Amino acid sequence: MFDRERKVSFPLTDMAPASARHWFAERSGSWVDVSDRVVLLLSELVANSVLHSGLRDPAEVEISVRRVPRGLHVEVIDQGVGIHGSVLPRPDHYGLVFAERVADRWGYTNHPTRVWFEIDGDER
Repeated sequence: MFDRERKVSFPLTDMAPASARHWFAERSGSWVDVSDRVVLLLSELVANSVLHSGLRDPAEVEISVRRVPRGLHVEVIDQGVGIHGSVLPRPDHYGLVFAERVADRWGYTNHPTRVWFEIDGDER
């Protein structure tokens, strides 16, 4: 459950997206109505960190999940190069494309690179 903020970090390896999916799935419990969208976005954004941050293991990607009034707020954070480009989402950063299309709200900041999204839904 996400009655309080939960954080976890994974090494920036090819296994990080799968590790993030499994971590969330084990904790999502009754958040069935948001789970599929969160798992998709989490997986894609962690993959973006692995592919585009410019970092490798032993550097890590951090995930933070917390409940907000309308659903869940999720952040994917790394210490990498940040998001660059005048047009977002960039087609080569699939996680950003999915965030634009799937999340109810999303955004990012650089230094550290922090991509966040919110998925609306009631706990059941």
